[in-house]
Amino acid sequence: MRPGWLLVFLALLLSNLAPAAAPAEDSKTWRAVLFDGRKVGWSLTERETAADGSVRSAEVMDLQIQREGVSVVMHSLEETTESASGEPLAFRAEIRTAGQELRYSSKLTAPHTFEVTLEGAGATRTQVLQLPEHALFFEGQRRALLAGFEGEGKVIAIDAFVPSQLAVVPLETTFKRRRRVELMKDEADLMEVEQLVRYPDGPMQVSAFVDDAFDAKRIRMELAGMQVELLACNEECARGPNQPLDFLDRLVIDSTQALSAKDLKHPLRLEVQISGTDMAPANTGHQKVVAQGSGRFELGIDPGRAAPDSVVLDLYREPSAWVQSDNVLLKDLALRATDGGKTDLQRMRNAEEFVRSYIFGKNLSVGYASALEVATTRQGDCTEHALLLTAIARASGIPARVATGLAYVPRFGERENVFVPHAWTEAYVDGRWQGFDAALQGFDSGHIALAVGDGDPVRYFAGVALLGRLKVLSIESGAP
Repeated sequence: MRPGWLLVFLALLLSNLAPAAAPAEDSKTWRAVLFDGRKVGWSLTERETAADGSVRSAEVMDLQIQREGVSVVMHSLEETTESASGEPLAFRAEIRTAGQELRYSSKLTAPHTFEVTLEGAGATRTQVLQLPEHALFFEGQRRALLAGFEGEGKVIAIDAFVPSQLAVVPLETTFKRRRRVELMKDEADLMEVEQLVRYPDGPMQVSAFVDDAFDAKRIRMELAGMQVELLACNEECARGPNQPLDFLDRLVIDSTQALSAKDLKHPLRLEVQISGTDMAPANTGHQKVVAQGSGRFELGIDPGRAAPDSVVLDLYREPSAWVQSDNVLLKDLALRATDGGKTDLQRMRNAEEFVRSYIFGKNLSVGYASALEVATTRQGDCTEHALLLTAIARASGIPARVATGLAYVPRFGERENVFVPHAWTEAYVDGRWQGFDAALQGFDSGHIALAVGDGDPVRYFAGVALLGRLKVLSIESGAP
């Protein structure tokens, strides 16, 4: 439990809240990062112009979070370089958490075409990335958004490239009105803007106050049930002492009743209420979601039966930066983990038990380790169990993905009968997506899936958006 995917997602998401925030002149803009009014880190926006007119723009984020008293530090960097005329030249990204590091670097091989190198856990991968001509790097985004100051109510839509995601995300910015805004240590007359970031599995709304160079002085959004703010101030203020909070405890949800081990082996029907969003939990092999209206949903979860599904995306078969299923170490581990299994289902059951015993260090300080890092260190929480099991499945020729959501436990700290943030594996077996959980004692009907993804933490926006908004209203036994 205590998923690291949530922590890393927060760091990456916050570093891209205002991707076009760099002012027109070379500068550094520091910001304090607050969760529910408590300072948990800092951010830095940099812009530099070289002698040839090329522009380097960077967004840096540093966060300190606690998980049951254990401090976890996360650091992210997003950087792009463009020519004086605005042509993309290079980009790089870095993600560091609890000793793990993943680095993306690029080499321009043709217009809008890059050879990307991914380094992490002692392994290096390369891939070719072809960007559409309309995709904008950070400086291109800033220049496009400056046109918004021409009139109140103007809406500008751009396609923003995000280095750490190796993806282009549609971004709509609405210019509202000028206001006197209180900042960390002073006040300023700023333009209020709203940004709608259209992630593949759901939109995210961000409010910001910017100056005439589109330098964001105040950024605000709601995420995982928390009010998140970035406030401009000087370096001393931004990098001052943190007040890290144990935010995972805020995401624990009360169950309406105690559930026994016997209950969890049989189908359950849950009625849940989700507030403040139109997003819904994920339909999976074991989970059927029926909308009841007014933010209410019925979830039918049957651990013994999975619905047929003929759709398997390529990203659930292939290796990735976080699930390195083509690595020699992981291939060898897969042979050991699935040994003796004559069917895919038997191989997955064997692998589930193997991973459960292989990871002996239940280390809460691990932020989000890749499958290869877990294979090497043998430490981690539920996320690391899920990533390693997913990698073993893919290395064995079985499509697999990571599900994120909530799992029922009889006790969490001083609280009893609760659902806690969790991650597990889904493998495509016998024409169905079926759940496997190496961190707990297998998959059961106490698992509420909010989102599924390929193992990259930035793919879990839907799951993060629903956390903190969901309330269990009732639980009944019986098939969905």
